[in-house]
Amino acid sequence: MQESADGRGPDKLLAIGAYGEAVAAYRYVVLSEKSPNAAGRRRFAGMADEEQEQKQLLQRELAERFPEADCVLTAADKALVVSGPRLLNVHGLISFAETLNMVLETERKTADFYARHGPLISDGTLRSLFHRLAEDSARCYRRLEALVVEKGIPAAGRGEVGG
Repeated sequence: MQESADGRGPDKLLAIGAYGEAVAAYRYVVLSEKSPNAAGRRRFAGMADEEQEQKQLLQRELAERFPEADCVLTAADKALVVSGPRLLNVHGLISFAETLNMVLETERKTADFYARHGPLISDGTLRSLFHRLAEDSARCYRRLEALVVEKGIPAAGRGEVGG
């Protein structure tokens, strides 16, 4: 069941989205742990919870709609939704600013992924889900970008968001 222009069917797109949400959740936990104040720790922990919920939603959709799916994600698939290494060295070798920039770029990529692939899905419910997730990721991107600007953190190649 191939639908998208690049040969990925809705089952694979759901798997890619779930992967991106899982990585984002993990990175928000890292930001929460590295945040210099309690308000930041709470904010990032809440964002990690949101990403985890989105990952679980995508995994449920994949399991219910495509119970026989056996999606293996390639490096190219993963690069659609994640910037930088999947796991971060959380033992002090990556700074809060570097982590924040990586999460920011990942949110941009994720928003672009959902915005680009959602319209190619023929199932209206999944198309709507991808549209909502694109908006959520774009909203997270804008919140993080505002935080980066507010904190005076140097930009790491930020671009437009939203496909």
